[in-house]
Amino acid sequence: MNSKNFTMLLCSLMLACACSNNAIVSNATANGNTGKASTIKTSAFKQNNVTELLAFIDSYSNLTPEMQKKVFAETNQILAENKNNLLSRLKLASMLALPTSRVRDNAKAQNLLQDILQENTLHPADFALSSLLYEYTTDYTKQQQRNREEIKKLESAQQKYEALELKNKVLEQKLNELKNIEKTMNDRDSKSSN
Repeated sequence: MNSKNFTMLLCSLMLACACSNNAIVSNATANGNTGKASTIKTSAFKQNNVTELLAFIDSYSNLTPEMQKKVFAETNQILAENKNNLLSRLKLASMLALPTSRVRDNAKAQNLLQDILQENTLHPADFALSSLLYEYTTDYTKQQQRNREEIKKLESAQQKYEALELKNKVLEQKLNELKNIEKTMNDRDSKSSN
């Protein structure tokens, strides 16, 4: 999955989450339920985390390698000060998972996302985005493993081919030697008959 498709998928997720929040807000205001309204304010705030994260992913993908490293260091610094900062943790996981990232580390991204997903305090939109990133990193890891296995098979087949090619050359050389011997014998026979 290239970065453009990945970005489009994340934007689609954001749009779907935004649409679902609008339905919740309109239902709560129509019913006049104030308890749900306070929940909705929290949901809208957490929705902004997803929107901000998607905007961050889009802008981070277009940064130079040096700027990516700088942003990565800044995010790590923020996390060192407050390890519970969900947005910074999601940004860090994104930086580690994005295909265009110069600090890509799929294993660390998977571990971080797994920790985030195991917290049952996530807003549904945050959970959906984290799940999407986790699935992406998992699929990428599986694809890398398949690629490594295919490379091993290819190298093994290459070695077998080279061994067979060498064997073929040796057999051709022996055949040529036998032909030369036969020709020499035929030449002797023809001279002795004359």
